[in-house]
Amino acid sequence: MRPDASPPHASPYVGFQKDLRGVRSLWERFHAGMLDLEERRTTYHELLLGEWQRCTALGVDVAMTRGRLLSSEEFRRRQEAEQLLLETSVPIVREVSNFLVDVPGIMILAERTGTVLHITGDPAVRERAATHSGIVEGSQWNELTAGTNGVGTALSKGRPVHVLAAEHFCEGWHSWSCAATPIFDADGHTVLGIVDFTTIDADFRDQALGLTVSVANSIQARMALHRELERRLLLTAFSDASRHYPHDDLLAVDQAGRPVAHTPSERCRQLAERWPTEAAAVRELVCDSLAVTAPSTGAPIGAVLLLAKPAGYQKVFRSEARPAWPAPQPAAGPERPVTRFGDFVSCDPSTQRMLEALRRLAEADVNLLITGETGTGKELLARHVHACSPRRQQPYLAINCGAISEHLMESTFFGYVKGAFSGADPRGRAGYFESAQDGTLFLDEVGELPPAMQAALLRVLEDGSFQRVGSCEPRRARCRIIAATHRDLTQLIAEGRFRRDLYYRLKVAQRCIPPLRERPDDITLLVEQFAELMRRKHGLQSVRFTQAAMDALRRYAWPGNAREVRNAIETAVLCASGTIDLDCLPPELTQAPPPAAPQEPDGPQHAPDGMAAVRDYERQLIVGMLRKYRNVSQVAHALGLARSTLYRKFAELGIQQAEVLGGDEGSHLS
Repeated sequence: MRPDASPPHASPYVGFQKDLRGVRSLWERFHAGMLDLEERRTTYHELLLGEWQRCTALGVDVAMTRGRLLSSEEFRRRQEAEQLLLETSVPIVREVSNFLVDVPGIMILAERTGTVLHITGDPAVRERAATHSGIVEGSQWNELTAGTNGVGTALSKGRPVHVLAAEHFCEGWHSWSCAATPIFDADGHTVLGIVDFTTIDADFRDQALGLTVSVANSIQARMALHRELERRLLLTAFSDASRHYPHDDLLAVDQAGRPVAHTPSERCRQLAERWPTEAAAVRELVCDSLAVTAPSTGAPIGAVLLLAKPAGYQKVFRSEARPAWPAPQPAAGPERPVTRFGDFVSCDPSTQRMLEALRRLAEADVNLLITGETGTGKELLARHVHACSPRRQQPYLAINCGAISEHLMESTFFGYVKGAFSGADPRGRAGYFESAQDGTLFLDEVGELPPAMQAALLRVLEDGSFQRVGSCEPRRARCRIIAATHRDLTQLIAEGRFRRDLYYRLKVAQRCIPPLRERPDDITLLVEQFAELMRRKHGLQSVRFTQAAMDALRRYAWPGNAREVRNAIETAVLCASGTIDLDCLPPELTQAPPPAAPQEPDGPQHAPDGMAAVRDYERQLIVGMLRKYRNVSQVAHALGLARSTLYRKFAELGIQQAEVLGGDEGSHLS
């Protein structure tokens, strides 16, 4: 291309033949004030002069030699604000850097204000950049701060740029060649960050700009996929809110404040069109909002906004009671913030500290032992520890050690070869340790393991080796072990029923979930969460509790912990007609508060009876339906049972109709 040729949308940094000597002379005369106004210059030089004049007007110090460094606190806030950009971009930048081993240069990732978030590349170039020019993580390179440069000019222009040597406004950057490309959000206009390849000017490569364009496009594609997933979550929340507010105007906006969906009305359409340019005025119409967050990280995705009725609405239409705003993440008040760890939520301070510890342990990749009473949510925690761990892309397998026959345990855990025993699969079969691969193996009720299996498990935990039943070929276990139990393993060790060495292998890290009676603040939290969950599950319009019902729920000791809360609330929701009162609750909740749950006796012969919990749930459900319908035929129809089956259930579960129906049994049999 000729030096005076000017491509469409000309930029002095792309599309021109570089003229290093001429640009250096032009730069010196510009800063010395010796430019001849009548001099005939190429389009390339005219555009450069315009850039330098703009930097002069901005007050940029031409003599600066080091980039501005943010304080550690300010840099930390920038990192937290751009966590998604970091998580998406850094793996791609590092992967590309692996192919640039012999190329002297560094790859820089900067965010939307020009702050450098990540640097990787040639150690010698990186050291020189840090020492001579202050190009380090936490330094700022927008044009207002550092004049024309790769990062700042790409931000300013919103397009790829290549700033070589004296094209930089500041003389301190003349020894560098910078090629940079913006990373755009899914809308194609919003700049999220910059990918920059910087090298010494003498090592300039023509391919540098194409490299940054390619990397930026890869990051954009991954960000676009993430944004689409966020958009679908936001649309799901909008759909749920629309069913909750069928007669109100709603507007869903993403994290950047862009409208995503709105109620199909002319008023909402106009408000959505005005939102980007008149957001402040439209926000005055917002009377409530529902924050939508990512289920795994809790990061904000957007919000569903409830808009006030049009002016004069109350004069024309009858005032109507508005249902409570749906709350997928229940709040416990400003003084009791809620901590969420997957599906496990708590506002109890000690439990919150335990959850924060688990969040850190998830990354540590060590064996973990979780203890706590039945129903406290041990598997919920184990599943989310896996989801937060480096193994999250690998399998997660959960095994109830108390539900496997002692004779089948070895083959179940380690697998077997063909012909190992009668009735075996002729092809052989992999056990849990093989199937888990590089993932996580969750051993629930590990205290129920028989002695022989404890010894076999210890061998795997010690050196990672095992053999399939019927084989002498050693295999390696690569999975992480998370174990859980409701038993006191130290007591079992004292009684000689659990191996001490296995205990210490399992509890590299150990955390205990307090029972629900020890964290009363969580009762209301769980009740509200399960009520909303059951409302959605059964397609109900609204669910509310009377004060008497809520007081009874708070007073109860909940020996079955969160599992019992869930069962009780589901029964109450099914038995109620939108309002849950005392009659809808299981009978034990409306009686005098029971004493604290006693310690469960040890020994396999006294293991908790799982069917007892099922029978208790059936009894609660049938009693609640009887109180609601007060008619056996209607109860049988609602439950999908024959009347004869229902009467048999009465006998099995000890349900006396006269007691439930207030002594008037005969009039309600038909």
